[in-house]
Amino acid sequence: MSVRSSAAKRSIKRWARWLFAMGSTMAGVGREGSLTPGLRILTYHRVTHDPADPFTVGPSDFRAQMEQVAATGASMPLEEALLDLGQGGAPFRIVLTFDDGTGDFRTDALPVLTRLRLPATLYVSPARVGEPGFLGWDELRAIRDAGIRIGSHGLDHRSLGRMPLPDAGFQARESKRILEDRLGIEVTSLAYPFGTVRDYSEGVKQILMKAGYRSALTSVNGINSKSSDLMELRRTKIEQGDGPIYRRILSGGLDGWSFVDRNLAAFQNRYVS
Repeated sequence: MSVRSSAAKRSIKRWARWLFAMGSTMAGVGREGSLTPGLRILTYHRVTHDPADPFTVGPSDFRAQMEQVAATGASMPLEEALLDLGQGGAPFRIVLTFDDGTGDFRTDALPVLTRLRLPATLYVSPARVGEPGFLGWDELRAIRDAGIRIGSHGLDHRSLGRMPLPDAGFQARESKRILEDRLGIEVTSLAYPFGTVRDYSEGVKQILMKAGYRSALTSVNGINSKSSDLMELRRTKIEQGDGPIYRRILSGGLDGWSFVDRNLAAFQNRYVS
């Protein structure tokens, strides 16, 4: 699964993100490398070379970014970070998340995470496990054994907010059941497929809680605070070409991009598959 967008659109969005991040710094956000208090959840998709897919990060860029995360000393597993946040713990935490479960996670992301001892959560759609380009069940078990948490990304990566609520309930329950049965784990977190404001609703959030999920993650940019809705957590998406502004991103330089996420839907890329 990959995203395809024109070279012009990729270039425009990249420059817009760069200018936004630099402008935020000039306005005082993250000045001198300070980190915005709260829980920052970073989102990655594919760690590979694919110039036409804006949601890929090259392996060398990924290594450099993870070294920056490790240097902060603020990385935690999602569940522990949420507990810490609710109890008013450390002022700044970073959580690493990866969506989709494509094969490059095992070959290009996992070795870096293991070497740097960085915890992470991988969100997968059970119906896609074993498909060409996606991880198989044996690979997921090995990733589980390496200490990576695994969460649901819906049953077959369809928007939960764009289907009838009974269907969304089936997606939530069935994806959780299959992952738990096949991997012998407890699944308590879900990343909304696509994750835009169109892809979840109050009704969907209630369904997830009834199904036993304790957190759900969007793709709306921003940092999370003690008062954040655990079923509508914000994430900071890392895209191709973000290397030069990565330190600014960690410092909150793209938090204001949530305006784009909420109001300029046409500016967002969506999966073609």
